[in-house]
Amino acid sequence: MKLEFTLFQQEHYSEYARWYVDAELNHRLGPMDQTWLNAVLTETPSDGATWAVFRAGELVAVVEIAFGSQNHSTAFITAIAIKPTLRQQGIGKAVLHQLLSKNKSQGITDHIAFISVDNIAGRRCFEKVGFVPTTFEPDEHGYTEYRHRR
Repeated sequence: MKLEFTLFQQEHYSEYARWYVDAELNHRLGPMDQTWLNAVLTETPSDGATWAVFRAGELVAVVEIAFGSQNHSTAFITAIAIKPTLRQQGIGKAVLHQLLSKNKSQGITDHIAFISVDNIAGRRCFEKVGFVPTTFEPDEHGYTEYRHRR
């Protein structure tokens, strides 16, 4: 699957915000609002990146990564949203594979994600790409840490 990653821009927002009428996406990552957009548009490359992911010109995913305060060899995947009408088509898996490859070329060797224990689809997707849970007990917010190391 050929995907194109571009930094998220103002012009991507209206399409992306429409995805949040989907109850599952809104529950996991919402609400989508101007505060989120302002944070994305002002983030610096040393903080992380929010990627708009396109397939054949269509926005199919948005993925956010952040870096630790001092070590840029580790990326935290803080959110991944797949266009609701395109779920269960392998896009999440393809996005993660390509993100890992892209980051590896930039010297990022470790990836960490915190996934809600009740997000079965999210956990399954990350596991298919080689992420493994570091603990089996969720934290106080109901999230389990997953890691992928090259």
